[in-house]
Amino acid sequence: MLFDTHTHADYSCDAEQTIGEAAKAAHDLGLGIILTEHWDRYYPSYPESFQFDIADYFRHNTPLRSDTVLLGIEVGLQPKAIAEDKAMVKQYPFDEVVGSMHCFDGLDMYEPDTYRGITKDEAVRRYLEDSVRCLEMEPDFDSYGHIDYICRYMPYEDPNLYYKDHPDLWNRVFRLLIEQDRVIEINTRRLGDASVVPPLIELYRRFHELGGKYATLGSDAHYKEHVGRDFATGQQIARAAGLQLVYFKERKRIVCP
Repeated sequence: MLFDTHTHADYSCDAEQTIGEAAKAAHDLGLGIILTEHWDRYYPSYPESFQFDIADYFRHNTPLRSDTVLLGIEVGLQPKAIAEDKAMVKQYPFDEVVGSMHCFDGLDMYEPDTYRGITKDEAVRRYLEDSVRCLEMEPDFDSYGHIDYICRYMPYEDPNLYYKDHPDLWNRVFRLLIEQDRVIEINTRRLGDASVVPPLIELYRRFHELGGKYATLGSDAHYKEHVGRDFATGQQIARAAGLQLVYFKERKRIVCP
């Protein structure tokens, strides 16, 4: 069974679905689902908004847990948060931990002011340099979320990422993931636009060339209508890059048939 390994519901402040609605949407598509609520310590724009009561999360959601409904978390990676978050992750029985870059240099990639006065090349370089800094600290996660998150919000004419623009930095990011036995996520949120697919395939293919073997599929759904969106395209990307799709249960990697 395929799993949607990146979804948000009741405990993510920006989500508009319940875990029950998300689970039903996944079931109707023949998918399993992993709930990965937002956890962003020291988030610059809204410091308290992207954290939640994790003990309450498990009390509320554990009765819904099953072979096809799993409980995880999405941890925002920032150098100053990694030590605390490594300790936090060890305290709770997550099925999957997604590690994601939502900031670089302490700046929120969502906010327009982050890009004011800098070129696309500088923004992407700083994003990748901070990614390297985070990964060198060996954060505790299973799947590396949405490598193209910055593309959603960069205000430049062409928001896509290209391996050729920063090959040394991309190689460093991918090698760190491989050395630490991390899986890379194919996030399907942007895949409704066919123009984003070729540069993403090139990046995922390079991950594979360097020794990466596995990928997860995640919709990043905040609404029930978005669960499992564009998974067919995500599967095509995995095949083109030579990556085997997996999901996580009890922090153990499971190959999708």
